[in-house]
Amino acid sequence: MGSFRNRLLALIIGLVVLTQTVTLIAVLARTAGDVKARAEEQLLSGGSVVEELVHSQATQLASGVAVLAADFGLREAVASGDKVTILSAARNHAARIGADLVLLTSDSGEILASSTPLASGESVLLRRLIAGTASAPAEARFIVLGGRCYQLFLAPVRAPNVIGWAAMGFTVDDGLAKRIRDVVGVNVTLLVPDRDGALIAASTLPAAERAPLSAGRELDVLAAAPPRIETVGGRRYLSFSRRLDAASPVVVLLQKPMTEVLAPYDEVRDALFLIGGIALVLAVAVGLLLGRGATRPLADLVSAARRIQGGTYDTAVQPTGGEEFRALAATLNAMQQDIAEREARITHAAHHDPLTGLPNRTYAERYLDRLVREAPPTPSAVIVVDVRNVREINASLGHHVGDEALREAARRLRQNSGAGDLVARLAANQFLVVARHCSSERALPLAEQLAGVIRAGFHVAGVSLELHVAVGACCAPEHGATSSELLRRAQIALEDCEEARGRIALYRPGRDREHRRRLTLAADLRGALEHNELTLLYQPKVSVATRTVTSFEALVRWSHPQLGPISPGEFVPIAERTGGSRSLTSWVLAAAIRQMAEWRTAGLEVEVAVNLSAPDILDASLADEILAALERHGVAPTRLALEITESAAMRDAPLAARNMQLLRVAGIRFAIDDFGTGYSSLSQLSRLPVDELKIDRAFIMHAHERRDDATIVRSTIELAHSMGLKVVAEGVENAQGWNLLRRLGCDFAQGYFISKPLAVAEAAAFMRRANQILPASDSTVAQIRALSELAETPGAA
Repeated sequence: MGSFRNRLLALIIGLVVLTQTVTLIAVLARTAGDVKARAEEQLLSGGSVVEELVHSQATQLASGVAVLAADFGLREAVASGDKVTILSAARNHAARIGADLVLLTSDSGEILASSTPLASGESVLLRRLIAGTASAPAEARFIVLGGRCYQLFLAPVRAPNVIGWAAMGFTVDDGLAKRIRDVVGVNVTLLVPDRDGALIAASTLPAAERAPLSAGRELDVLAAAPPRIETVGGRRYLSFSRRLDAASPVVVLLQKPMTEVLAPYDEVRDALFLIGGIALVLAVAVGLLLGRGATRPLADLVSAARRIQGGTYDTAVQPTGGEEFRALAATLNAMQQDIAEREARITHAAHHDPLTGLPNRTYAERYLDRLVREAPPTPSAVIVVDVRNVREINASLGHHVGDEALREAARRLRQNSGAGDLVARLAANQFLVVARHCSSERALPLAEQLAGVIRAGFHVAGVSLELHVAVGACCAPEHGATSSELLRRAQIALEDCEEARGRIALYRPGRDREHRRRLTLAADLRGALEHNELTLLYQPKVSVATRTVTSFEALVRWSHPQLGPISPGEFVPIAERTGGSRSLTSWVLAAAIRQMAEWRTAGLEVEVAVNLSAPDILDASLADEILAALERHGVAPTRLALEITESAAMRDAPLAARNMQLLRVAGIRFAIDDFGTGYSSLSQLSRLPVDELKIDRAFIMHAHERRDDATIVRSTIELAHSMGLKVVAEGVENAQGWNLLRRLGCDFAQGYFISKPLAVAEAAAFMRRANQILPASDSTVAQIRALSELAETPGAA
């Protein structure tokens, strides 16, 4: 029943059944009423016919009795009392009219002759009847004589006075009832009262159905009853009863079996049922034809819809059926075309970058998978180009400039790639070039060429730009059999660009283990920060002029549970590349400030320098975090120094200067770390709110041996002093370096010649002992000896 065809068929059949049912009920109800009314009318008219027949018999009896009473011979016989003659004459006259009973009585009512033997007691009944007739007009009477009912007519025999009475009668029996039934067409019962109540004088009913008719019935009530349905002897009849006339005691009961009454109804009913059955069969046939005709276009449309659902859009829906179906087919065709176009757009959008129009990472991975499955394999170069300074361009010039720079980079890569090569955008700042038929020997020169076209001058949105590019490459199929392997190894090569010439590197076999180590460290570093698994060591800084220790540099250390001690030079760059440097800086600052507060509580006033990573100084929330931590632990801001590299400060010098100034106003000092290794200009550096310069250890370690290094150290110290800055020398490893720094006027020194980085407990003890020993020495030799002794002391402490 769920299909439209079945529902249509059910609707048609239902309508036919409903219509036929209503028609049948109305027609049958009307027919039933009509046949019952006709039957009642038949019974009523039958009653009138019965009355006429009875009156007709009464007229015959009256005529016959009159002739008998007027017979001269009969009067002489009555007068002489000749019973034989009387009986003979009476019988002759009775035979002429077919009377069943003839009798003569004396004027006193004594029976003189009778054609039927009578009981002695019945003479009383005759005298009573004669008396009634003598005082009333002559008429036919019904009387029971000899156990039989007669319609009797009495007439006086006169000569000239009444000398006797003559009577003739017809028997009221089943024969009479049958004759009446033949005339009226219904069952007839004549009920005559006797001494015990109703007596069935005659009836056309079977014997078994007669007894219930007379039992307990009152003729007066019965005669007044309207037509009715009653059960007699187990059969149902439509009955009507009436007196023959108002004065007659006889009640005639007319009955017609309900089977006969309803026979016309049954015929009509059967005919209607036959017609209804035929109509139902025709309705089913018509419904099937209509349903098939109506559902065939629907089936075609459903088939077309399923084909569209399955993703086949190249076959048009053929319109069939009526106008509505043709309109629906046209709608499906339009929808099919729209879906095809929409899916094409979605598929294109799912596999292409909306900004540059290049294929995206998903498309590139599928392309590489197809490439490595080719037989024979096609040697190809997989080159990842990373544009490093897009974030800075977005921050300083706006995203529209950064987007335009990326679009221009994509255009240049396409122009400088082969016709069969793939250029895709892997990530926000990364592009992929897959150069087919490119050997491993040609991969690196091609990578250098692509880097060169990106590094060439850009003029975008009225702004001249220089994009900083790093390129990592690997070769297929020798460096990987799947797209994930090739892309991963190109990314490994990209990470190796930091140490490579021109920031271009080709994957070196065996680097996967180091890459997995970096991934492990990146994941575990977050957990180490959350569970305080890092520690801080403190390296003393000595004032060269006063030979006193008043400050430390906080250096973070990490002992991995499985890998052991991890160098900061390894895990700090990992934190910077994975976006975890901010969390690392926050941890170091919190730990250092908390330790400064503990030392202050112990009576030790110490200055501590903390290194900031490149992105930290550009973070506007850093100042609030540092000042809140200092206030929370009650540490004076002047006790904290922050060290940043010159390359970090130059990434966005104006923003770095603003953030530094907020902290410097509060009293925090700043130092430029590893000065001399970057490429910043002195004019930009002079605009930063800096208090110290830290000369990189690369210049200090051999300054006493190399004249060029010594010259650089001297020039840096003089330049810093001219700018009002203090100078800190890193990497002081021997007495010669220490003496050189003293002669050049350096302000502070730190290194293993003075002390290695110390744990918290050792740092406090070292500071106290150093400030006791160093100021007391007058000669340079004594100073060196004191410093050497202190270098061994922290371990014992």
